[in-house]
Amino acid sequence: MNHVAHCLLSYPDPDVLLGNFIGDAVKGRDWQHFEGGVRRGILLHRSIDAFTDQHPAMRESIRRIRPLAGRFAGPVTDILYDHLLHLHWESATTLDFEPFADWVYDSLDVRLAGMPDAMQRRWPRMREGRFLHGYQERSGLDWVLGRFNQRLGGTYDPEALSDFFFEHLDLFSADFSRFYPDLKLMAASL
Repeated sequence: MNHVAHCLLSYPDPDVLLGNFIGDAVKGRDWQHFEGGVRRGILLHRSIDAFTDQHPAMRESIRRIRPLAGRFAGPVTDILYDHLLHLHWESATTLDFEPFADWVYDSLDVRLAGMPDAMQRRWPRMREGRFLHGYQERSGLDWVLGRFNQRLGGTYDPEALSDFFFEHLDLFSADFSRFYPDLKLMAASL
C-alpha cells in the first residue's frame, strides 16, 4: 500500500502516523533510534508492507500488472491500491476523507523536525500538493504513476498502464475488496 493506506491505518495516533509516514526512509535497524508511537509506526509500516506483499489478492493484482510494469509491478500496484482505497472509502472506514486528510497534514506539519532529512525536504512539496488527494481522481493517479516512472528512469509506459488498470477496474476492485479487510485486521492486531 502507498501513502493513503499507511496514513489511514495510523489513525488516530499522530506519533504512529509520523513513524508510518517515514517508514520507507528509516533503513535497517535505525528504527531503534526512535521511541514510543513513532517506533510503533515504523514497525507498523514494515508489517503493512510485508503483509501486502504476501496477500493472495495483491499477488493476483501484481501478476495482472507485471506485463506492463515489469519488476516494479509491486510498487505500482501499491499506488493503484491507494486509488482503489479512495473508490471504496465508505466501505473501508467510517472517517470522512476531508477531516482525515486535514488531520494527516496538520499532524505531519508539527512533526517535521522528527522526519529524516530527505523527508523534511520532500514534505513541503507533498503538503502543498495535498498528496493524499492526488489518488482520488484518474488525473492525479496518472500524475503519480508518471512521477514514479520518471524516478525509475522511464521503465514503463504510465499511460498504457493506467489504461489497462481502468479497463480492468472491476477485477482490481475485487482483489482490493478481498485484501483490504484482511490488512485492516492485521494492522489492528499490532
